[in-house]
Amino acid sequence: MASFNVKPSKPVAIFGALFGVAILLFGVFSGIGRGNGFIWLWVAAGIAIMGFNLWAAFSKRGATEILESRDEDQTA
Repeated sequence: MASFNVKPSKPVAIFGALFGVAILLFGVFSGIGRGNGFIWLWVAAGIAIMGFNLWAAFSKRGATEILESRDEDQTA
């Protein structure tokens, strides 16, 4: 069984990281002055999106998927 790592292109991953920055900024600036905990969830989501996309863009092992193919000759 062969496995292949699927990695997004750098422009797509960087665009995703910029989208995470936009989510982070929107959450921070629209949530200022509100005393609820949702702002922390929003900030955590923005940081997670940014981190995942930057990892996928610049890491050698930054594969977001692993595809496995089975050989047709093998019977299970």
